[in-house]
Amino acid sequence: MEKIPVTLLTGFLGAGKTTLLNNILEENTDEKIAIIVNEFGEVGIDDKLILRTNEEIIEMNNGTICCVMKTDATKVLLKLIENDELDFDRVIIETTGLADPVPIARLFLDKPALQAHYELDSIVAMVDAKYIEAQLLNRPEAKTQIAAADIILLNKTDLVDERQVAIVKHRLRQINPIAAIHSTTQSTLALDLILNSGAEQVYVHEYTHEDSSHHHDEDVISFVLREDQPLDLQKVAAWIGEFIMLNSQNLIRYKGLLNIHGMDERFVFQGVHEHFENRKDRRWNKGEEKISQVVVIGKDLDQPAFEESFKRLVA
Repeated sequence: MEKIPVTLLTGFLGAGKTTLLNNILEENTDEKIAIIVNEFGEVGIDDKLILRTNEEIIEMNNGTICCVMKTDATKVLLKLIENDELDFDRVIIETTGLADPVPIARLFLDKPALQAHYELDSIVAMVDAKYIEAQLLNRPEAKTQIAAADIILLNKTDLVDERQVAIVKHRLRQINPIAAIHSTTQSTLALDLILNSGAEQVYVHEYTHEDSSHHHDEDVISFVLREDQPLDLQKVAAWIGEFIMLNSQNLIRYKGLLNIHGMDERFVFQGVHEHFENRKDRRWNKGEEKISQVVVIGKDLDQPAFEESFKRLVA
């Protein structure tokens, strides 16, 4: 059974998450989306779109479903699946501005009931170009939201000059070297940049010397593990079970594609803290460079030890 992709939308208060959701409601015509929010009022849905409503679910005439997350996300997601009257192609979960997105992301890695029906497509972080530097100084949750993201939307760039945009982008890249960064105004951008990104989103960024030389934040470190030679699957399994688990409490996010000896398909590997998933992906394309790469983001990590352990995985 094809699983339903889930986009996790995070970002600090006032970054533009609500505006982005409204843009998606207005522009999306290809898919029926279930949007899970904390309060309907935060979305500001146009009354003309509403078909019917009950205590927890609003249905709209463009096929969108909105749900209030009064209980935990697991119960809401299972309730959507169990309701035979509802039909949807994807889910977008909006976290509150002060929330850490990692616990919700973990649900899709350690809850078999959810894994049977859903897969985490991407974590999207909205960032306010004008105020993010102050937020990073004073609010640790803002840094965690950025560190956990696959895609960063640098919003409200019309309120700052080009120099400030460049400074903020450099700051974001220090915290998270793998996320695709898109500059936006009023949360407007092509929807295909944030939907259906999946594993292809892992290495969209072209690494530069500057990135690799200045990737250390005050307390968040990020680095890339690379290996040109094929890896041994049993060694990889042991590495995950031992090295990743030993450092799990300090790992905010890790994600990568592996070239496994004797395997024609790419091997996808990602996780948060101690919860992870690994699976076969599509076949390597003809002429595609078969390099194993894993991005590691976390706190108080021993980068040389990670790099040395990764080298030992060669078949």
